[in-house]
Amino acid sequence: MDWPELIKELFMEYRYNTYKFEKDFGVSNVAIGKILNGITKKPNTQTIKIIENAFNIKIDDSDPNNLSYIKLPVEKKKEEADFDDKIQIIEYPILSEVFAGNPDRIDVEYVSQHESFTYFRRNHRCFALKVNGNSMETTLRNGDIVLVDMDLQPMDGDLVAVKLKNGNQYIKRYKDLNFAFIQLSSDNPDYGVRIIDKNDIVAIYPIVSINLNLRNGERKY
Repeated sequence: MDWPELIKELFMEYRYNTYKFEKDFGVSNVAIGKILNGITKKPNTQTIKIIENAFNIKIDDSDPNNLSYIKLPVEKKKEEADFDDKIQIIEYPILSEVFAGNPDRIDVEYVSQHESFTYFRRNHRCFALKVNGNSMETTLRNGDIVLVDMDLQPMDGDLVAVKLKNGNQYIKRYKDLNFAFIQLSSDNPDYGVRIIDKNDIVAIYPIVSINLNLRNGERKY
């Protein structure tokens, strides 16, 4: 692959765009845009190093027309040395309930509660939500806890948490229709499809992890 292909592949995998990359790592979106468009044939040494550090990879550019990269292992902290394949557990705050059904106003705040997830992206802002309702069954059920990432852009097919200007918040399946509208659908066939004007959206975040509401190894109803 060449440099445009490599950058596009990394951005797709980690859901970055030029503006978010500039925000997180300081490389201007113009500079990245020139690489993506083939104007800059090869990034400078500093930019290559930033790309490698950002995605924890090592790029082999010995053949500029056939670039490749390998993912580097995550270094373990000294206190983790006694355990193989230890998974990092992170506590995220549960901010509120979000309705998975017909839209409903959310007034409940759970600022003192936290939920553990293994999901982690450097510099990403995440929080948890408690599912209320059954429109996303059997993917999500009442009482499940979901983690949303505020720094990812939603892609077609994603589960997303949505907040509208009228105060309604809910979880749906996302599809971008055009420059003005999105489609939000339910996994439960008993519920319909909503077409939402993008101007009516306050926030829309992809769901990146789910903690199922379990008891004795079985789903609670």
